[in-house]
Amino acid sequence: MEAMFHGLTTTTGVLLVVSLLIAFGFEFVNGFHDTANAVATVIYTRSLRPWTAVILSGICNFLGVFVGGLAVALSIIHLLPIELLVSSGVGLGLAMILSLLLAATLWNLGTWYFGLPSSSSHTMIGAILGVGIANSMLPGHEFGAGVNWAKVSDVGMALLLSPLIGFTLAALLLLAAKRLIRDPQLYRAPLGSRPPPPWIRGILIFTCTGVSFAHGSNDGQKGVGLVMLILMGIVPAGFAINLALSEPQMREASAAVVTIHDALGSAATSAPDVRAKLDEVEDELQSLKATLGTASRPEQVPAEQRFAVRRDVLLIDSTLKKLDQSGALVLPKEQAKQVKEARADLRELTDYAPNWVLFVSRCRSASARWSAGSGSS
Repeated sequence: MEAMFHGLTTTTGVLLVVSLLIAFGFEFVNGFHDTANAVATVIYTRSLRPWTAVILSGICNFLGVFVGGLAVALSIIHLLPIELLVSSGVGLGLAMILSLLLAATLWNLGTWYFGLPSSSSHTMIGAILGVGIANSMLPGHEFGAGVNWAKVSDVGMALLLSPLIGFTLAALLLLAAKRLIRDPQLYRAPLGSRPPPPWIRGILIFTCTGVSFAHGSNDGQKGVGLVMLILMGIVPAGFAINLALSEPQMREASAAVVTIHDALGSAATSAPDVRAKLDEVEDELQSLKATLGTASRPEQVPAEQRFAVRRDVLLIDSTLKKLDQSGALVLPKEQAKQVKEARADLRELTDYAPNWVLFVSRCRSASARWSAGSGSS
C-alpha cells in the first residue's frame, strides 16, 4: 500500500480524500437513483417484501462487480486520457476531476429529487467529455484534443443502441408470451396483497436477481472507473501500472515486448504511413524493454517511469489494434496470434482495479440501495 501512494504530499493527500469522498457520494446517489430499476416489479407484484428485495438486489449487484470483469470500467477510464490530467499539473488536474465529479453528482441528485428519468451512465460520461472539451479550449491546446474520440464513438454507439435493442427484445418477448402462454393472470395487475402464482413469482424473482447482477457487472463499473481515474490522475506513480503483478506475470510482459518486436521486424509493408506508425511502436517497445528488463516485480520499476510505461503499453496496443483492424499489418497466422496474445500480456500491466476499489465502490452503492429500501418499506 505504501508503494501505491509514493510521493503523495499532505496537500494532494487531502485533495485525494476529498475527490474520493465525492466519487463515493456519486456512487451513493447512483445506488438509490437506480434501485427501482431492479426491484420495482417484485415489490409491486408482492413477490417479495421491499426489504428482502432490496437486500437481495444489493447482494447480486455486489457480486456482479467482482465477477463481471472490468470492460466497462476501462472504457470509462479511457474516455479521458490520463496523460491529460498528469500533464496539466496537480492544480488543473484536480480542478478537472472535481468538476466532473460535482457535475455528475449534482445532476444525478437533482433528477432523483424531482423524479425525472435520467441515466447515471449518460450523466458521468457527459461530465467527463465536458471536462475534456473545456480543457482543450484553454490557450495552447487544440480544440477537442482532450478527449479519446475513438472510445467516445464506441461508448456512444452502445448507449444509443442499447435502449433500442432492449425495447425490441422486450416487445418480441411480450408478443411471444401472449401467443404461447395463455394464463390470464400473467397479464393482469396483482389483486390486493395476494402474490402472483408461484411460477410467475419465481420468474419475477429470477429477473430481479438477474437485473441486479447485470447492473453490478455493467453499470456498477462506472464507479470503479471513476475512482481509478482519480487515483491515476493524482497518484500516477502508485496506480499507473498494476503493482500487484507477480514475477511470472512480469516475465510474461517482458517476453511480450520481445515477441511483438520480433514480429514487427519481419512485417512487410510498403505504405509510408504504416511504416511510420510501426517505427513509433518500435521506439515505444525499445523504451519498454529498457525499463521492464531491469525489473522482476512492478514495484521495482522507478516511480517516475511508471506512467511512461503505462503510456507506452496503451499506445502500442492501440496502434497495433488499429493496424490489425484496417488490414494494414499483414502477418502469418501463427505470428498474428502470438502478437495478439502478447498484447493481452502487456495489458495486464494497465488493465486492472485493486480489490479494495471494487469493494468500497459497491459498498457505497449497496448502502444506498438499503437506505432506499428502508424508505420504501
